[in-house]
Amino acid sequence: MDSNIIKKITMHRGKQVIKLDKIYPIKAEKRENLDITYLIDDEVQTLFMDVFYANTVEFNAKKDLELTLNLGKGYIAEKDEAFSEIFNRHNGWSGGDGIFSFNLEDENDQFDQNKDKKTLFIFGDTFVGKSDEKTHQRFQPHLMPNNSLAYYKNKQMDFHINQSDEGNVRAYYEMDAYYDQSGSIARNLITYDQKENKLNYLSGYNPKQAELLFDFHCERTMTHVDIYNYFQDEELYLNKRGLKDIAIYAGNDKNKLELVKQTEIKPSTGYTSFTKVDLNVSTRYIKIVGLSNYNDASFQEGLFGLHQVRFYEGNRLYRDIDVKANSTFTIEQNHAWIWLQDGIVIKDQLYFIPLVVNTDLSQPEGLQFKITGTALFKTPVNNKEINPDKRSQKMAPLLVYKDQSEYLYGAGIMAHTKAAGMVNPDGYIYIYGYKTTMGLREMIVARVKEENFEHFDDWTYFNGETFVSDIFESSAILAHVSCELSVSRLNKGPYANKYIAVFTYDVNTPYVAFAIGDTPYGPFTKPQKIYKTQEKEIFKETTYTYNAKAHPHLSNSDDVLVTYNTNTYDFDHNMSNCLIYQPRFIRLKDTEK
Repeated sequence: MDSNIIKKITMHRGKQVIKLDKIYPIKAEKRENLDITYLIDDEVQTLFMDVFYANTVEFNAKKDLELTLNLGKGYIAEKDEAFSEIFNRHNGWSGGDGIFSFNLEDENDQFDQNKDKKTLFIFGDTFVGKSDEKTHQRFQPHLMPNNSLAYYKNKQMDFHINQSDEGNVRAYYEMDAYYDQSGSIARNLITYDQKENKLNYLSGYNPKQAELLFDFHCERTMTHVDIYNYFQDEELYLNKRGLKDIAIYAGNDKNKLELVKQTEIKPSTGYTSFTKVDLNVSTRYIKIVGLSNYNDASFQEGLFGLHQVRFYEGNRLYRDIDVKANSTFTIEQNHAWIWLQDGIVIKDQLYFIPLVVNTDLSQPEGLQFKITGTALFKTPVNNKEINPDKRSQKMAPLLVYKDQSEYLYGAGIMAHTKAAGMVNPDGYIYIYGYKTTMGLREMIVARVKEENFEHFDDWTYFNGETFVSDIFESSAILAHVSCELSVSRLNKGPYANKYIAVFTYDVNTPYVAFAIGDTPYGPFTKPQKIYKTQEKEIFKETTYTYNAKAHPHLSNSDDVLVTYNTNTYDFDHNMSNCLIYQPRFIRLKDTEK
């Protein structure tokens, strides 16, 4: 049979339904006396770049006839059982999700290169322990650190679990204690546009002077600062904690700052009231010193407070700031953990932008967490391996809220640089995220020059026409994406010189999907489902699949390696079958090949 023929059909007058063994790109047919409807399961499909993707075809024939379903230009998804089998383990590392891969031999993360390069795989939550090779039952005790890693070369996978000298298992990447705090801390002053906007900074009792040192990580030009004074809407008399007389210092050496001005800050009348103070300085550091507060004869307490401090260059708000106080009233450890989003190798450093996660027992089983922020982890690469012990970190202002929408970046990263092997490089790194509104996730994109990657105030955001500095102008460029995804340039095959986005349709459905874009920022086609996962049918009904993505440096443009994660909402099901919580590998194969 011709390899381009999917199926030959003898049609009889009337209706007929043909079920196919997988989703195929089917060449569009126009025949007299015949109506054809293409479906993926029960969903009617529309034309996608000259083909219909379908696993079900319905016919309505007005007379008997012969018909062939022919392959069109596109991809067919097939399992890569051999790659998936590597992760079927029963001792030590025995399952994980959040899988991302990185070429550690150079910065090239593109398709169509030598595959025999040392690759780092990183995983999110990981099972560590022993299980039965026949029944797949996990034995207790079983541990679950929040991340692990593996090195892959010559078709061999070397899994690594972080262990202390005493044998205790822990994550490779954890939040530093300094960044894992809550209370009346100084960081409340710069956590802009969060769900909780009523947090204040509060000093300890009667400091000699309340000092706040703001670090912008590099020299920045500032026209003014808006200072929001301390406000407590439940007990208005407490607002006398607010600063009154202040002195502002600036400079590029934090130990040699010069006075910019002294001024008075008005008392706050609400969370949105502020005093604008002109600065007109170019500086890395700003120190605000509280010389007095609004305590008076009717209220003597000795605490100094502020609500927020916002620094600007014109209309541009700076967000990439660290701040320390010389006195703090309350500090508590959050015991947050992280989920590693995508990352990138730049020269001899590996960068991650992980999610910061806290427990939320108000959520249902399997979902008892909440995302509270994002961070940046920087790890040296030496001799084709990473050294997590030498990592550094800071907070990343990439999770913000406005109206009914959440904006979050770091779900996928693509380097469009010469060092990354890109054809016609523009020198930018593209960072993908998603805007979530009423449960719908839509892809958004930012970009930054390679040398400025770790300086978030140099990032710009695509607003549908151009790139701008305001994160809230991020425009949706692709709907129905997942929380992890990939965008990669295709060098050959049916969509050569375009960009393929790979994701799970609507986060944790059974469908792996893709879309094709003309540029790294679109326009993209509609999302097209291409593969239906089977794990829900194989395992227990609580099993689900999620967060598909491509691994370009391990595959070709016409043979795209894709992973997706599997999990279950029921922890007991994970303990009863170690095969559930493992990544699965498939390949998107070019039909012309």
